[in-house]
Amino acid sequence: MIDLRERVAVVTGAGRGIGRAYATRLAAYGARVVVNDAGVATDGSATDEDPAADVVREIAAAGGEAVAHRGDIGDAAVGNALVERALDTWGRLDVVINNAGFGRPRMVFNLSDEEWDDVIRVHLRGTFVVSRPACRYWRAQAKQHGTTYGRLINTASGLLVYGGAGQSNYVAAKAGVQAFTEALATEMAPYGVTANTIMPGANTRLAQIGWRMARQRADSGGSEQFDPRDPVHVGEFGAYLASPDAAWISGQTFQVRGGIVEHIQMWSVRDTASADGRGFTADDYRQEIPRLFGAAAKRADPPPPEWKAGSPT
Repeated sequence: MIDLRERVAVVTGAGRGIGRAYATRLAAYGARVVVNDAGVATDGSATDEDPAADVVREIAAAGGEAVAHRGDIGDAAVGNALVERALDTWGRLDVVINNAGFGRPRMVFNLSDEEWDDVIRVHLRGTFVVSRPACRYWRAQAKQHGTTYGRLINTASGLLVYGGAGQSNYVAAKAGVQAFTEALATEMAPYGVTANTIMPGANTRLAQIGWRMARQRADSGGSEQFDPRDPVHVGEFGAYLASPDAAWISGQTFQVRGGIVEHIQMWSVRDTASADGRGFTADDYRQEIPRLFGAAAKRADPPPPEWKAGSPT
């Protein structure tokens, strides 16, 4: 059975949606949680809402322990403060889930500098500025005690697999997160720290779809009806990766939605053409490149790539 008692976690963007599911499921398995959320709208604009405090009250009502933190994780000082909050409150840090983010969807020819920079800042820089102090802490613990417990879980997007028109800033940020996580898995392996990426599929404000977040109820008997877009399914997988049982998994990417989990292999070589000891000419490439796509060997005009569209998750 998954047991996270005595573990301390930081979850960013934990006031709603998938972040809330991470925080509440970690707490349900016994973890104490720093619940971070800036309380912003889906485009990152300021609001008066304090969803982190709401989640803390929810966790406390269920018998768990949590503290709220409101701050913009694109700010390095906030990243440091989150780690310090965990250490000051409970004296340790075991799990970090970088989930916070917002969207500024726009086709590239209409995309402003600010819309590009802001999305990169909150998703990619935000993941970095929280991960850095956490990794510093875990490295120091490993050097002092010979071992440590560290679980870093970062958030990418299925749009890296399927593509997404109007999401070039978002997808670029998430590709950076995915590559950054793989690098951290290598860097932190000597200290016993794991780093993995989740591509979540769930109904959230950012997904901008009309499904209800709450689980639907069956008409008869009030029993729960399975809702594949409920963020709780992603939260359960996050709890697993945070657990001792997942200590052997690092540098991996998983797509999770409903009752489905997929092991995603990124940056892999699909096929190879070789010139057998000589260089290719442009005319050679005209013959060889279609073969890499499984097309006819001498086809001069391969079909255009399939149009891909989607919305962020």
